[in-house]
This record gives sequence, C-alpha cells and structure tokens, in this order.
Amino acid sequence: MHTEKPGARLSDEYRRILEIVEMFPQGVQARRIAEILRRIPSDEFGAEITQEIKALRSQLANLKKKGCITVEATAEYGNIYRPVNSPLDMSLWTLDQARLNFSNKHHERLGSDPRPVAAYSMMLGLWRNTIVEDAHAGDGLDRISDGEMFAANVATFRLIRDFLETAQCSYCGHIKWSLLRDRLIYPNRIAAGSRTVSDLLGEHYERWTEEASGAFAYYAELTESDDHDMEWFITAKGCFGSVQRNWFGLPDWPGVVDAFLAKEHGGVTSKRPRDPFPIPAEDLRAGLLDGPDRMDPEVLNWCITDGIGYMRLTDG
Repeated sequence: MHTEKPGARLSDEYRRILEIVEMFPQGVQARRIAEILRRIPSDEFGAEITQEIKALRSQLANLKKKGCITVEATAEYGNIYRPVNSPLDMSLWTLDQARLNFSNKHHERLGSDPRPVAAYSMMLGLWRNTIVEDAHAGDGLDRISDGEMFAANVATFRLIRDFLETAQCSYCGHIKWSLLRDRLIYPNRIAAGSRTVSDLLGEHYERWTEEASGAFAYYAELTESDDHDMEWFITAKGCFGSVQRNWFGLPDWPGVVDAFLAKEHGGVTSKRPRDPFPIPAEDLRAGLLDGPDRMDPEVLNWCITDGIGYMRLTDG
C-alpha cells in the first residue's frame, strides 16, 4: 500500500515553511523561521513583525494538524517546532528509549534518579529561564535580589520534585497537572523569604502565569496516552535542560557546601580574606543542606557574593 508523505500536497508557501523546520531537528522558533523567510535578522524587522509572526504561527499550527510537524509548548522559549520523527521529540519515545537516553546522557554525571533532574528541567522551563529573568535583571524590573532568586529557584524545584515523587493522578490514571499548576502560580505562595510570587514578579506576574499554564497544557497533552505515565514523563523530561550536579538536591551539593565553608579566600577568584560569616558556620551549613529556599535571602546574598555558585568538585 502506498503511503503519501506528510506535506506532499502543500502549497509552495507551506512547503517552504516545512523545509525550514526540517533544517532544525532540534527545534526552531517562529521568529527564526521568519528571519530565514525574509533573509534578514529579526531585529531589523519593522513594526509589522508582530502580525507577521502571528500569521506564521497560524500556518505552523496548520502544518501540525496535517501531521507535518510537531510543536512543543514551553514557557521558556515559546513554541518549539520540529519535523515529524525528530529524535528530540520526547512524545515519540517509549519508556525504554527514555531510560536509555537518560542513562547515556546523565547517569554518570547526575546519578541514577531522574526525578530531581526532571524537576530542575521543569523549574528552568517554568520559572528561571522565563520572563522571571526580566523581573530579576538589573536592566529589567530589578525587583528580585540574587539571594531571593536563589531561594525562589530552589522553592520551585522543591515544589515540582515533591509533586513528581507523589505521582498524583486522577481517577482515570492521568496526571493531575492542574494541581501543580495551581500551586506553582498561586499568587500568595511564599517564594523567597517573606515575599510571595506575585510580589516578586510585579507587573510580569500575569504574563508569567499565562506562559506557565501553556506549558502545563503541553505536559497534559504529552501524558494523555496510557503508556505515557508519570514514570515515562519523569525519565523523558530528565533528558532535557542544562542541569548541573552542584545544585541543591543533586549528588555534589553536600560536598559543595563543605568546600564552600572551608575555602580560605573570599569572593570568586580573589585572594582577599573572607568576610565574616553572616551566621555561625554550623547554622550556615545546616541551612544550605536543608535548603536555600528556607533561608534568609540576605544570607544567600552573602553566599553568592562569596562565590558559592562557582564551587565545583573534582570529577572522580
């Protein structure tokens, strides 16, 4: 039986868009597609770019309906468009494929448990690498200190990790993503010190909730089939994201804390004497091991200035 290739009856305009997507098996954003179509960088576009990209996204949605491309909705990067059967389309993976990919990519570096790795991958996409950065950055709203961001990152990680570990499902076996979504975006959730999520984000709060809700809708779509259960999602999601082994909750963290407290010099690269600890050393160690999200952000500011983010253990 002859099977017609997806896209065989597309117009020239749609075929050109599909050809561009097929150039990027790892995925491509609509803005980048527009750049290639126009042959100029997007920062040289005029005011019409917003409407042009909106129309392009509509065309891309049509290509998805025709089975020509896949779409991953992320809060971090917006929609990511990939050709059908891209090896990086996790929706196509079986659990065994996800296990193999995780083992090959992360097992030696991040340990055998994919749950904290998946939680950090989600934290980056739902929180840290989103419009939240503009609320934090000095050239943005500048309303979140480094210490508060440290605490909020870990608080978000802990919330997601705890949800993944409890595997909360509905009566029909589907994952209750709406529970995690509502807990994450709850405006009065304490995220850092005494500050709430809505207080940290200010005018960006509403946009952030919309983007995060879109990502959760994608997770729900991914896990609709019976063979895409929580174990599958955790293992597959753990294969993505630039997760580092020296972060809280991952293998090197206790050693990082001990090395940080024991180092001789202050700052990151200087040879100057260290400033006095802001709290007793034993309390600082206990707090960092228990979780930066449960510490005073001012103490965390001191830790960041003193270089905790640059601590690395020698690979064994």
